[in-house]
Order: sequence, then structure tokens, then C-alpha cells
Amino acid sequence: MSSQEGYKFRKTKNNSCQVLDDRWTGKIRGERLLPLTRRALLAVSAAVVIFSMPKAASAVEDPEYISVGVIPFEEIQLTANKFKGVVTAIEKATGKKVEWHFPTSYASLIEAMRRGFVHIGYFGPSSYVQAVNASDGKIEAFAQAMWGGGHYRKVQPGYHSYVIVKADSPYQSVKELAGKTLALTDPASTSGELVPKVQLGKQLGKKLSDYFGKTFYAGGHTAAGLAVLEGRADAATVADVTLDWGVDSKKFANDSFRIIWESSLLPLDPFAWRKDLLSDGLKDKIRDALVNLDKTEHGKEFLRQTRSTTVQPLNDSAFDGIREIEAERAKWE
Repeated sequence: MSSQEGYKFRKTKNNSCQVLDDRWTGKIRGERLLPLTRRALLAVSAAVVIFSMPKAASAVEDPEYISVGVIPFEEIQLTANKFKGVVTAIEKATGKKVEWHFPTSYASLIEAMRRGFVHIGYFGPSSYVQAVNASDGKIEAFAQAMWGGGHYRKVQPGYHSYVIVKADSPYQSVKELAGKTLALTDPASTSGELVPKVQLGKQLGKKLSDYFGKTFYAGGHTAAGLAVLEGRADAATVADVTLDWGVDSKKFANDSFRIIWESSLLPLDPFAWRKDLLSDGLKDKIRDALVNLDKTEHGKEFLRQTRSTTVQPLNDSAFDGIREIEAERAKWE
């Protein structure tokens, strides 16, 4: 057992029988099982009945510390600075230390939460839906930051995927970009991958990989915008708010880009937790801390840096529309 696997089992030792069962059913192939005698079979059957019987409600054993991860919108240090207020709020509300997990991709955050190494993640809508599926429903959305407006983004209860070009670009519409180079953000991004592939693909009547001469993943929204400014891409797909974040970090200017395509309104990014690794009492403290960020100085700083007004409670059904788009992904890959 690796140290990572040891961590996983230690964190869930209150349900050690279930973890043991998961290991045997999920990791050991049938050909390695030894033949059982009739007496052994009866003993195993009895054990299965015992362990399958509903147990009296037992409290989840909370972790010693809380691990938080955020999808890589931009440079790690910028993200860490933005989310300091969230870390402080959780630590004050729970009395537990918060440790950062810095994923290198959207997929790495999904996997870290699936394996129980991260307790709370900040996802995009599509990566959240993928995380729920990967964890068999153990990952659950519980809150969302309500983004405000800026030069590039309008104040709305959702956000848009944009296709952007340089402000002085000769391209005035997506129809003029046939055969050109498009920068996407990440394979698990909503606004930088899924939505443009499906919604824009439908409008063009072609897969983006067939319409554009070249498509590539820049690695994040800021990186996709920079690819356009540096001439490595003719256009890029990004989330509206990330352009204003880029202005705040002085990566972009208010007049760096023109928007030549806009998606339908998408649900805002969720905070989500591994609901089976945190007790109800601890989850209540965490949710309350985030919903009340606008009442503390550290919380107001998070809201200011993310151009948000408040944090509001949220549930999984808000992402049913994203699931419908996901169902069409394969056709447009």
C-alpha cells in the first residue's frame, strides 16, 4: 500500500469494513481468488449478510485538516491570493487548519477529490459534473460565488463562454476564422472546451477540429488570452469573468480583445465537497462561513478579488443543463 493509499484509508477508518470491501471488489481480479470450500462459502455469506445490514447512524469522523483545491484558471500564486479569504473563513469557522492542493489540470483536481485527498474543490460546471460521475455521486455542490460585472462581463446570474480575438484583428466573426488557429483552455473546461465545441459546433455545422486549421489547449483561461495576444492563436475560448481577472492582474487591458461569439448563459462555478468525508455539523460550519463572506474583512477581500458580490447556497440540480450538453459531447469531439 502506498502512502497515498494509506492516507485514504486512514481518513475513512470509521468505515473500514467498507473500504476493505472496496479494495477487494475493485482491485483484485477474479483469477486471483482461491477456490472456497462449502464451509468457507457459508462463512463468507454470513459475513456479507452481517456487513450488508444497515448500521445504526454513526457520525463521520472528521479529518484532522481540510484540504482545498481550485481548478487552474490562471497562475497558482494568483489563485492562492484570491482564495485566501476562503481559507481564513473555513479555518475560523471550523477550528481546523486548511491546506492547499494545487492541481496541474482540471482532471487532476477531479482525481484528487475522487480519491479523497481533497475535501473541498472549486470547479467549473463541466468539471463538476465529471467529478460527480467519477466519484459515484460522493462529490456535491453546496455554494457558488455570484460574479459581478466588469469591462468584459455583464452582471448576470450565470456566465458566458466567449470566442475572443485581438482588438485590432481583421476577423469580425467566427465565419472568418475557418482554417485559422483556435486556443482552447483545458479538456475539462466548460467555457473553454465543452460549450464551444457543442454550441459553436452546431452553429458552424462542423466539429471545431474540422473547421479550424489547428486547435490546442493553452492550459487555462489567462493562458488562452495570452496565446491570442502573443500571436500563437488567432482566437481563443474563455470564460467572461476571466478576462476581467486578467485586467486586474495586469495581464490584459480593457481594450485587448473583441468578443466575436457568445454562448448561452451557463451556471456559475460551484464550491463542492466530498460529502462522505465531512460530518453534517462540519459541513454546516463550512457552508455558513462561505455564505457569510460578505460580513468579514477577509471574506470581502475574496469577493473583491474575484469580482463577486456574495456567495449563495447551491445544489446539484443547477447543473442539469450542463449534463444535457455533456450528453452531446461525443458527437462534436
